[in-house]
Amino acid sequence: MTHLLKKASVLAVTALAASMALAGCTGGGNTGGTSNDGTRPVEETGQVTLKFMWWGNETRNKLTQEVLDKFQAQYPNIKVETETSDFASYFAKVSTSIAAGQAPDVLQMDEKFIATYGLDDNLMDLESIGIDLSKFDQGSIDAGRVDGKLYGATFGINVPVILANPAVFAKAGVDMPDDTKWTWDDYATIASEIGAKGGSDYYGSTSLIGVDGPLKVWLREHGKQQFTTEGIGFEGADVAPYYQYWLDLQTATGTPPATVSVEEGTKALNEGLFATNRVALTFQWSNQVKALDAASGQDIALLRPPTTTGKAADANLWLKSSMYLSIGKDTKHADAALKLVEFFINNTEAGAILGTERGISPNSEVRDAVKASLDASDKKVVDFIDKVTPELGGASLVPLPGGGQSEAIQKKYGEAVLLGTDTPATAADNFVKELKVEMELK
Repeated sequence: MTHLLKKASVLAVTALAASMALAGCTGGGNTGGTSNDGTRPVEETGQVTLKFMWWGNETRNKLTQEVLDKFQAQYPNIKVETETSDFASYFAKVSTSIAAGQAPDVLQMDEKFIATYGLDDNLMDLESIGIDLSKFDQGSIDAGRVDGKLYGATFGINVPVILANPAVFAKAGVDMPDDTKWTWDDYATIASEIGAKGGSDYYGSTSLIGVDGPLKVWLREHGKQQFTTEGIGFEGADVAPYYQYWLDLQTATGTPPATVSVEEGTKALNEGLFATNRVALTFQWSNQVKALDAASGQDIALLRPPTTTGKAADANLWLKSSMYLSIGKDTKHADAALKLVEFFINNTEAGAILGTERGISPNSEVRDAVKASLDASDKKVVDFIDKVTPELGGASLVPLPGGGQSEAIQKKYGEAVLLGTDTPATAADNFVKELKVEMELK
């Protein structure tokens, strides 16, 4: 039985999927005639159809379809049927497809969930079918490895970043911060000043109380790790100050009222306060800059996250696999699926189309080939990553099964803090307790 089926029946798994929990209900099956020794699948020359699922926004969908058009022109015997959604509903759809016996052949995968899906026997070991990652550095390869098996090929590399909307700063008459030395106190001061001037028209910052990335930044700055090889690397006492910070900033009008912040958490990227020029500061991953430039019509500024010390290197940032491409364990067309994955990650024409929307390509040959063709949005992302690379800390481990629920649990208790139904200390303790239960930790 799989990790999740130990805890719930198939019906319960389906219910969990509806609330972003993960299901893993496959049981072996046809792997396209492949072996476990790195032998590539037998080439299929007849007509085949692949199901490809990913999450994204309008920009990503458009660029991905352009790559698919080129792929299908090169491989006319392979038809690709697609299914997309926003991130919030994506894994519920994947889980439902798997439970119904209609698992995708190729799917986009996130670091929060790759261990769960892989260890639940839903993903193929890509090394067992001889995937070509010869132009990847070892760190980018290993980022998709769980328990010795390569369940995902890194699709893009990015870094955590604070984004600043210059139009809102100008409207408030506030200067942009110096991100080489600003502190969390500086962040609060700037956000509160802008919020006081904006009233309900615009705000200083979105509330990041329920957002996974900034919490990870906070923990790393304080000498902690979010996930370890044994489970998690923090306790409630490490999270309580983070919850308190965002509660205090809400009280100081640096972030929107609680009800607005809760509603913000349900919106798509291009519909949120930042994208619609109603907030000055937010957190994102660097690969989202292109979409936010387009949605806001602004030249969004990329800033290092603040630190407690005012020293940029103490942010202890890291290179993150923005996402992976995985192959479903039960695909009947391993050859075609492998061709599709390799086209996206190794083809220079595909790399030129995708730019940095999913992050910087981990393939050195693709990176070199597309540098000259980058547009302004892509170029500033590359320049930012080049700038902070000397300051980067160690890698961040992917969570063990159940750890993918961390952000949903963090958000639930964070919103309780904002709404005044829980104290930061109690909410933080409950967050950690529930996460440990989800991960089956003592």
